[in-house]
Amino acid sequence: MPKKHDQDATSGVKLLRMFRKLMFDGRKHYQVDLSEDLNCSPQTISRMAFEIESVLGINFESGIEDRRKWYMINSSKRSSLGLDFEEVRYLSLCRELSSGILPEPVLKRIDETILRLSVSMADNSGGNQLSFFAKGRIDYTLHIGNIEKLIKAAENKLVCIVQYVASMRTEPIEHRFLPGQIVSMSNALYVLGIGLSRDMAEMKHPTNFAIHRIKDIVLTDRQVDIEMPEYKPEVFGLPWHEPKAFRVRFKGGKSAEYVKERIWSEQQTLTDTEDGGVVLELTTQSEPELQAWVRSFGDDAEVTDSLSGNQEN
Repeated sequence: MPKKHDQDATSGVKLLRMFRKLMFDGRKHYQVDLSEDLNCSPQTISRMAFEIESVLGINFESGIEDRRKWYMINSSKRSSLGLDFEEVRYLSLCRELSSGILPEPVLKRIDETILRLSVSMADNSGGNQLSFFAKGRIDYTLHIGNIEKLIKAAENKLVCIVQYVASMRTEPIEHRFLPGQIVSMSNALYVLGIGLSRDMAEMKHPTNFAIHRIKDIVLTDRQVDIEMPEYKPEVFGLPWHEPKAFRVRFKGGKSAEYVKERIWSEQQTLTDTEDGGVVLELTTQSEPELQAWVRSFGDDAEVTDSLSGNQEN
């Protein structure tokens, strides 16, 4: 049996040495040179190359040049973090989509993270070509402390004492509240959860608060393990009651065109009318919210009827 070229190095050590050599400079390495540098046979180099390729996939390249076999790791195709350029672009897109919601310090941290990812991957593809403009956005920078408290309370099932100023009011009212999750809708953040009795012993009803109207939050040490009501983002509006179906008629014109271009409820149906308008059938968990939305279109829209047999979908 022929003597091994390097009896002191294990196969694992040789594999690591070859991977390090290929990874660090990103250039072609010929099989004959690797065999000499690593003090092993060309057959061993070929076997280790196969093992590295099985892990790296498309990052690992090989070929023949002047009758000499070569190997290289193309690190520009994918970063060591497991991200490619397209995925970083999608992360940037998500950042732009959330720019009207997230507080400025959070956006700054996201920007810095995306920049570090791009630099580490040597992404020279240029700046972002996508931007999103939010109308009437709320600045959540002053509310980041309350957001963090709500997240902590939801994670640990802690009851909060919330000072909340409702719409059309000037003074806050105190609530005992168990947060469930934070949701985004219409350029605003809401926290969904359950209202509790003052002694925090009984569940009153599911409720939600607009985060920008919360004046103060005090975390208590009271833990309540209650199953949260199911929130169905596929229906119109925030959850206030069981899903109900309605039919809304829009006159022909810009309002009808606007409605037809968008999805308002996953189970919606759109029916064109003779005057160029449209009838929208949709499901909501908040009838007052639906009525307010319809009124925002003025004379161009009206709720024609509540569909019979309303039930949970």
